[in-house]
Amino acid sequence: MLRLGSVLGSRQLARKGAAATRTTKREMCGLLAAIDDVWTQRGGASHAPSVPLLSDADSLRNTTKILHHRGPDGYQVSSGTVGNSSSTPARWSMGHTRLAIVDPSNRFADMPFNLEFPTEGGKKIVHLAANGEIYNHNEVYDECVKTGWDTPKISGSDCESIAHAYAKFGGPKTAAMLDGMFAFVIFEEDAQTGKVKAFAARDPVGIKPLYYGRTKCSNSSDDAAAYVFSSELKALVGHCDPNTVVAVPPGHYWTPEEGLVCYYNPEWLRNDDYAPWEDESHKVTDDDVREAFSKAVKKRMMADVDYGFFLSGGVDSCIVAHDLLPFWREERAAIGDDRPISTYTVGMENSPDVMAAKAMVDALGGEKRVQHNIRSFTPDEVFDLIPKIVYHMETYEAELIRSAIPNWLLAERAAQDVKMVLTGEGADELFAGYLYFQDAPSPRHVQNELRRIYGMLGNINLHRTDRMTMAHGLEARVPFLDTEFTRLVMSIDPARKMVDREAVLTNSRGREKTFLRELFEGPNDNGDSIPRPVLWRAKAMQCEGVGEDWVSILQRKVSSLVSDAEMADAHITYPVNTPHTKEELYYRRLYDENFHGLEHVVKPWEGGGRAMGAAWKSDMYTREGLKNTNLLSHSLQQKAAFSTTSTRSFSTAAQIAEGPAIAVQHFDLEAYNAAVESGYSAFEASLTLGGDDRSLIKTDVRTNKYHIKPVPIESTSVFRGSCTGNPPTQRGYDAAMELFAKLEGLEGKDLCSAVQDVYDDQRSRLSALLNLPEGTEVVLCPSGSDAEYIPIAIARALKGDDVHITNGITQLSEIGAGSAPASVGKYFSTHVPLVGRLSGEREVLSGFENLGGITVSARDNEGSVIDAAAEMDKFAEEAFARGAYPIIHGVFGGKTGLRDSKLAPSLDGGDKSLSVVDACQGRFSTDELHEWLNQDSLVLFTASKFYQAPPFCGAVLIPKAIADKLRGSPAPRPHTMFDAEGLGGFLTEKEMPPCLQSWGEMLGQERRSNVGLALRWEAGLAGMEALAHVPDDVRIAAVDNWAGTVSNMVNGEDNLDAWCTERSIVSIRVQKGDGWLSMGELRDLYRWMSMDVSGLVPDATAEEKEALSQATYIGQPVHVSESHAIVRIALGVESLVSYLDNSNTTLEEDQAVVKKLAAIGKHFAVLKDSGH
Repeated sequence: MLRLGSVLGSRQLARKGAAATRTTKREMCGLLAAIDDVWTQRGGASHAPSVPLLSDADSLRNTTKILHHRGPDGYQVSSGTVGNSSSTPARWSMGHTRLAIVDPSNRFADMPFNLEFPTEGGKKIVHLAANGEIYNHNEVYDECVKTGWDTPKISGSDCESIAHAYAKFGGPKTAAMLDGMFAFVIFEEDAQTGKVKAFAARDPVGIKPLYYGRTKCSNSSDDAAAYVFSSELKALVGHCDPNTVVAVPPGHYWTPEEGLVCYYNPEWLRNDDYAPWEDESHKVTDDDVREAFSKAVKKRMMADVDYGFFLSGGVDSCIVAHDLLPFWREERAAIGDDRPISTYTVGMENSPDVMAAKAMVDALGGEKRVQHNIRSFTPDEVFDLIPKIVYHMETYEAELIRSAIPNWLLAERAAQDVKMVLTGEGADELFAGYLYFQDAPSPRHVQNELRRIYGMLGNINLHRTDRMTMAHGLEARVPFLDTEFTRLVMSIDPARKMVDREAVLTNSRGREKTFLRELFEGPNDNGDSIPRPVLWRAKAMQCEGVGEDWVSILQRKVSSLVSDAEMADAHITYPVNTPHTKEELYYRRLYDENFHGLEHVVKPWEGGGRAMGAAWKSDMYTREGLKNTNLLSHSLQQKAAFSTTSTRSFSTAAQIAEGPAIAVQHFDLEAYNAAVESGYSAFEASLTLGGDDRSLIKTDVRTNKYHIKPVPIESTSVFRGSCTGNPPTQRGYDAAMELFAKLEGLEGKDLCSAVQDVYDDQRSRLSALLNLPEGTEVVLCPSGSDAEYIPIAIARALKGDDVHITNGITQLSEIGAGSAPASVGKYFSTHVPLVGRLSGEREVLSGFENLGGITVSARDNEGSVIDAAAEMDKFAEEAFARGAYPIIHGVFGGKTGLRDSKLAPSLDGGDKSLSVVDACQGRFSTDELHEWLNQDSLVLFTASKFYQAPPFCGAVLIPKAIADKLRGSPAPRPHTMFDAEGLGGFLTEKEMPPCLQSWGEMLGQERRSNVGLALRWEAGLAGMEALAHVPDDVRIAAVDNWAGTVSNMVNGEDNLDAWCTERSIVSIRVQKGDGWLSMGELRDLYRWMSMDVSGLVPDATAEEKEALSQATYIGQPVHVSESHAIVRIALGVESLVSYLDNSNTTLEEDQAVVKKLAAIGKHFAVLKDSGH
């Protein structure tokens, strides 16, 4: 057998004498082929039309180089003519870049193969370019030999066997014989007859790509001059008529005479009634399935180079690792090599994938057995990659591009070490792994849906896997999609693949892929088992599992680059597969820049996503992806949920039978478990820790008592409820998550030390942001309510424990409900931040007994403001008269923004009385704050109102004069006030400033850390820092303008009244007949504001329906008089930042809120009757 053909260029051969030198430039396995169309009347070399790939050596070389990313180990092009004068001769050319996995050092293994085979009475000349791996290449060649074939192979290349089988058996039989992943093109000439043949084929599943199209003659005739084939579209651009380009479908071959012909069509795939499980004689045991999978893994280890595996942390890749490791160790032991195998994971810090992958590596023997390489990334990092990814992916399918981004990063990292990896791709298409399968009505529906999505693998999952790995000189192999394994699994009763919805919520048996998970519960041959939290974690598409929040960040960013006008014209600009979202349009625009005219080649999911094409309806996914990514969280992420004890105790539904997975501080268990059981991640659950019952997530509704979730609201929703409580803003969420990652895994002393550093930093930043006068000190508190205990303790420190302390509170109905009981030393909640749920009958904190006090309401029964300052003056006078020490409160901004007319000072630097300014709403200027501090008032402040930290985080600002008196003085008595039944249930030494060092010594006897408070303050400080550059006068003017405009909007509606406007809070009455909606009725309205209620009001106008469909969040109702209550529209930091940037956009949101208020008011009776 001879190698034939004109070799126009070969980089590898040119380097043959310098084999010890490796170039860093990586090319990948790709093929290019062209041949004259001699199968039509006018085609053929005799006409010699101008086809650059056939007539121009430079064009052939340069076009092949476009595929340089697919093969670093061999570059070669060949060309020539096939046929003779008795037939129509055809010019041909082939280009190939080789990624050598098998027989890498043999240059005879370089393609294109140009081979001559003797036949009876003549010879065949075969030119072959192939891409892929043939796992049964030895068996294929042996089959040839068994039937009389005696032509030896010239290399160890697995692909050479294709040429031998083709010469012996012909194209169709050869394609059907091959076990592997492949795409190949053959041009053949019968030397005796001169007959020319062309044949191309693609593997049964579509693991390897292949496209073809036809060129046109240069004389502008419609005759096709040549066929052109390529591994990727980019090599066809400029050479083919775009309208002729198609992808060879998986399991098909092509000839010029027959066109595309399906050669792989097993009964399970083609027969709608296929049901062998109904035959009692059909037996497939679990051992049969496990054995078939082990064979699939082992055959994919065929390689003469270093390889590794992708470990996403999902159950599929972990199962591959579970089976691969014993084979690897056996293989290495045979050659005396005990190196660990390399594995690769991609994800954000503490993402579901990363934490699960770490656990799996530990289970497999740790670093001694597995070299674990983690490619971490941030959302900002990936944005610049998108144009490059779209170019390599050759698609505009949004779901596919999202998942390709982490794939790109993963492959890029792996390619630094290895040339081949095994992956877990394909299990979901065999075992019903996607969450929408929970809505499948029957086993037959499951079976048919699996057939449908299996048929799309070559367009979606495998398309991504090939392009992202091959873009970096890396080959990916997929054992789950072994054809024999697939046949076996698809012959099993699909009832075993049914998904139970409740099991999905609780991470328990019956969830998606239960059948697969149970198959691999046991240990492998090394005795290693998949950790149960990993084995039973939720299915996550890679764009979700690498980090649940980054996709939404990406979507918002790319959407901002598409104008509304572009979106409106999308159906005109892109009539084929028209984009439905701005994200889709952005990707489409990038695709069109590279592949204009080839939009028809892309085969997106019907309806915009995998789930949308199912025969049943499911609400699990939208075009933007999985609706609730919190389902992806698992107990292993709880490693970042901090412990200060050595005892590990859990009771979450996520920890089904696997035993302890993380230690959470004992007092945080209830809050943590409630959040996790509600589907929130470890980080999100941690945002709810170290608070009281107001922060607890109610598992039945997945919100706290204020209907707030520990996640940012949808980007399409409007939030104007900062006067009540806030979900985290995206800015705050990201800042808190960054801190969460830094604290990850710390326990005991290490955690205490880290949290101390965090609080010190936060106090310093808060002081700078508030421009506090020198000497002012800051106590950090879980909320503004428990901040009320600090003035009492300071009073005790200043006056001793033998002086009667009495506390006066104003604006009773307009401050937090906990402030009044706290002001007299009482518990105000069923839960204490550092204790958990209260037990027993105790009402008063230890050491806080025998306090007196009064409360003054904000308004009388008619809603008129009560003169609180006058009441406080009277209160102080009476206290002085009886020798008591008064703590005198004033409120600067209650629930409606109401401010007391006078804020009294502390008298004699706190020796005679103590003044407290409740400024918890945070709606004040620097000058106002300084005025209070200069009169020696304690100031209560929170970042969880205007600055939109999640609930709650408070502070007490201690003016210099009082701080100086406290500094160095002993802790107040009785010392029981610092026990867990006293202040110790709310604070640790870490929250104390230097002036209260003696308090800290009393509080620091137990090793505890309020991590949740640190996270919430980090979120709040992020909000404060967003406004730090804006001068007070600019802020004040903006707030005044906003409030005036919104008040006018409200008053412009017939049934609304801007009853009270105080700075950034507009309080609104809603009309009902001749009166106003009551407190109870406004509670319904408040709830409906956050819902789409447009479908409940059939008689609403189109404009009203649009308003009723908008999710908007406002301030909770407030009872202000016997005749009515109000709801509130409150500007928060994010809205103010937006207003300063673009006031029109912000006011459009406010208009949406007002319109919905008016529409609900108008149709209140109908909505009430609906029962919602």
